[in-house]
Amino acid sequence: MSPDRSSRFRQQINRLRGDAHHAVRRYVEKHESALRRLDQEEFYDILIIYLDALFECGEYDEFLHRVDEGIAMTVDRPQYGRREEELFHHLLFRKAAACFHKGEEGQCVHILRELLRLDPAHTLAARFLVRCQNRSRKSSRQSIRAISIGLFLATVLVIMMETLWIRPFGEEKLSMVVWIRNSLFIAGWIVLLGGECLLFLLSRYAVIRFVADLPGKGTFARRKTIQWR
Repeated sequence: MSPDRSSRFRQQINRLRGDAHHAVRRYVEKHESALRRLDQEEFYDILIIYLDALFECGEYDEFLHRVDEGIAMTVDRPQYGRREEELFHHLLFRKAAACFHKGEEGQCVHILRELLRLDPAHTLAARFLVRCQNRSRKSSRQSIRAISIGLFLATVLVIMMETLWIRPFGEEKLSMVVWIRNSLFIAGWIVLLGGECLLFLLSRYAVIRFVADLPGKGTFARRKTIQWR
């Protein structure tokens, strides 16, 4: 590619950095064939901007379709330094977030674990992993909600019995029935809220144990990419 054309695209890159995300998408998708003829350094800069634009626009399917190209180019950089490592972690984190938004909690957990192996001090990844693992406990959450709904339904039955029978015909049993009604209602909320808190604490404890068992700071990602690509 001629130096003049390369310079023009470089100017476009600088303008894209401050442009709206939808405008970035339209520009890159319109000129992608020409952009791919740029040298690797220039195309890499555009690809990173484009991937961020896809993510910010909520185009998670397209982002996941293209993000591995950006990750591979980051890992295969001739000079892999601090900037490349931060970009690698940035793309990995956003890949996990895109999986989370698509309901792929298992893939999200896998990516976040790999990211924490590379960088145990990545607090955002640790917090996100807690949330993702908590959300992935679907069977336990369904059981908790089923029990709480059962207790609430039992409360409704007791209220119906209290209204239709106890108050008109069994006033002497009213205090016991009111106690049962209130106990069932409170128990339903305890199971629902307490169960959610317990699942969160279990998820948080699992992540704390996972991070604590890591050997230390992760090495450069170049040697570990094959584990998730």
